[in-house]
Amino acid sequence: MLVYMTRAALAIVLIALIIAVLLSNTLGGTLARTGAHLLFAALCLLGLQTNTVRENLLLVAALVLGALIWNAPEGRDSLLHAMDLAAYFAAFIASLTALKIAAERSKSVLTVGRYLIRQPSGRRFVATAAGGHVLGVLLNFAAISLMAPLIQSATQQADGTIDRNLERRQMSALLRGFAWILLWAPTTLSQAVLFTLFTDIDLGKIIVIGVSTSLLMMFIGLLYDRFEWRGDTRPIDTQPAPALPSKAIVRVGLICAVLIGTTAALQITAGYSTALSLMFMAPAVTLVWFSFQKPSQVSFAEQLQSFWRAFQTDAAGLARSAIALGLSGFIGRTLAEVLPVAALTENLDFAHVPGWLFLAALPILITLGGQIALSPIILVVFIGQVVQTIPVLPADPTNMVFALSAGWAISMFASPNATATLLISATTKIPPTTLTWRWNIRYAAICYAVLVAVFAVLEI
Repeated sequence: MLVYMTRAALAIVLIALIIAVLLSNTLGGTLARTGAHLLFAALCLLGLQTNTVRENLLLVAALVLGALIWNAPEGRDSLLHAMDLAAYFAAFIASLTALKIAAERSKSVLTVGRYLIRQPSGRRFVATAAGGHVLGVLLNFAAISLMAPLIQSATQQADGTIDRNLERRQMSALLRGFAWILLWAPTTLSQAVLFTLFTDIDLGKIIVIGVSTSLLMMFIGLLYDRFEWRGDTRPIDTQPAPALPSKAIVRVGLICAVLIGTTAALQITAGYSTALSLMFMAPAVTLVWFSFQKPSQVSFAEQLQSFWRAFQTDAAGLARSAIALGLSGFIGRTLAEVLPVAALTENLDFAHVPGWLFLAALPILITLGGQIALSPIILVVFIGQVVQTIPVLPADPTNMVFALSAGWAISMFASPNATATLLISATTKIPPTTLTWRWNIRYAAICYAVLVAVFAVLEI
């Protein structure tokens, strides 16, 4: 009974937090802002019953940093801004992750997933990586919420067991395909943040370099997949590709089109950002999609009640992801206040530092920061703010944006605290450290070596 009550409470707080954050970021007002802060704090307190060590350590770090800036000049204003960021990130990941509740119960999604997974062996990686990349450009993190349960459902065998090797290969392919959209896609948070920090950049150059590098990295991912599984003794799949499930693809495509179209329409008509528009539309699309999955003998009201039960079942996982990302945002924001950034960079002299070497350091900083539970989003903002205080930049600003984007992309499959990793983990119950350190850290190292060569060419 206690577990059920905890799940119900977490579910209620998550829904209320999403609503409060949306109201705060659209209508404004002290009431909505304060409500979002209090609801995030309530989520952290309720989460103490279901948290792992990671979330608890993040909470301790956030409390220490909050105490440090409380009595500083303008410290309370800084604390409020940090709470804004924490509540926003928590609501963002919770609203998008909820999409999987409908996705994992959709027969069409399962059919399309099985079609992708049951491609001949040589096509599976390409199908999943390309699907994650293309959908990611259009749907952002909603693509992860959509495809992860699709993949996991499709790896179920006839006897109900999971093909763990296939699950590993396909989840890795999804991460390796999705992550590289951060190099170039204007619909991503990385580009929105970086274009705000760096205004004097060549957008055309970013897109050309980003698309080219993305294709190269996905090709390297394919080669590494073949190398990694070269000792697989299972019989090679010589079966022809399954029949194209046209109706299922149309249905799934319609869901994607509705989410994309409504998000774009909201952006255009209301002027909201992509992230905020997705936060509005993802829950709405989830509810409508789930409602139309009802059996013929079930009413819409009964179907919505079953959604509430499903949401409660997943509430603990959703809450952990929301708490982790929210606290990471809070920590990153307060660190910028605690550390004397201006004083540290005032006397730095990068005149004799090669531009490519400076660029090569940026992905390392972002990826290492992700290992200690600092969100790549916050790290990119923090590093961007530090760079802005350097008197003479050691590299071209456009190349710096590319390097920061590349570090963000690598962290997606090398850091257990990255947004994409947290979304997949919340959806599939696969530990974040398994998705990253065990399955993709060597691929990340190869990609980094290739990027250093790219940086050297760019700074010639």
